Amino acid sequence: MKNNFSCKPIFIKNDKSAQKLLKQKPYTVFVDAFTPQLKELFFIQNHQYIGEDKKKVYKTKDFKNYCIKHKNNYIYVYYSWSNTLVKIIKKEEYLILKTNRNKNLITEKEQKELRDLKIGVFGMSVGSNIAFVLTQAGISNSITIADFDNLDTTNLNRILAGVHQIGLNKTIIAARRIYEDNPFAKVTTMMKGINSKNLESLLKNKKLDCIIEEIDDITMKIETRILAKKYKVPVIMITDNGDGVVLHIERYDLGYKKIFNKEFYYFKKIIKKPITKESAGFIIMNDIVGGVKNVDPNTLRSVKDVLDRKLVSWSQLGSAAILGGVVATYAVKQISKSKILYIRKNYNLSI
Repeated sequence: MKNNFSCKPIFIKNDKSAQKLLKQKPYTVFVDAFTPQLKELFFIQNHQYIGEDKKKVYKTKDFKNYCIKHKNNYIYVYYSWSNTLVKIIKKEEYLILKTNRNKNLITEKEQKELRDLKIGVFGMSVGSNIAFVLTQAGISNSITIADFDNLDTTNLNRILAGVHQIGLNKTIIAARRIYEDNPFAKVTTMMKGINSKNLESLLKNKKLDCIIEEIDDITMKIETRILAKKYKVPVIMITDNGDGVVLHIERYDLGYKKIFNKEFYYFKKIIKKPITKESAGFIIMNDIVGGVKNVDPNTLRSVKDVLDRKLVSWSQLGSAAILGGVVATYAVKQISKSKILYIRKNYNLSI
């Protein structure tokens, strides 16, 4: 059986086409999400019935008329990778439902501003959690995700995926999860990863309002910031540190002129030479985390084991990866509000 590399849902506009698909693909799972969605939407748009017995409300003339009025307000979404056809309410009402429980915590005005943000998440290990938490919160309806790597079994401790997806590109896995949460999202997948050329193209064409950088390659980390400064785009980065994370916020949109609180020339000099595991470890521990004293002792031990070839790669925890998604999402919200907390006057915040 061939692998299915699709990561975009297919929209089907009418019953006839949906029936045709079900006939052509008899093993397709059909889900009617539209009927319960109408019930949810009715209460959201008819506050006078909130708190009343739902079974009685569904028998009222108001509810019946509401259903008649919205009876054609649906579309079908086909997820080829899971062979599932879902009947759902159309985009505008779907987004109302999707973000309803965000209200007051995120105002309607804020939600629109957050939805319109164009965010790039580069590196789909911790980044996959960040991308999903962002879109789950209704942030960035237009998101760009990049990673050249495929899923390995050792990734499953921190990437929300399954054994059936081993060997798939990580951006495909992340995009599918986003589309299953919001079929109306616009996900751009960069399965060859990010590099200076394609990143500059994105920035030059104003495709990104904010970068979340989770790349392993130190040279590309630096080049990302050089370009972000050039095009005045903020950069957020989460670094695992045992059970916790370190958050870096570099507000190049506000005129920040450093990388990890050091002058640009310092890092430009570093990337002129090949980056070894030793030099990468030094940069992570000293320039990013802020010194060995701030590194979790077990993380420090794992770094030594990597350098001694006792471990294949750095140790990371799924709980920290999920925490990274939460922290990065909070940071994006604050950037959107232009109310970032400044620590040491260098736009860096450690948690």
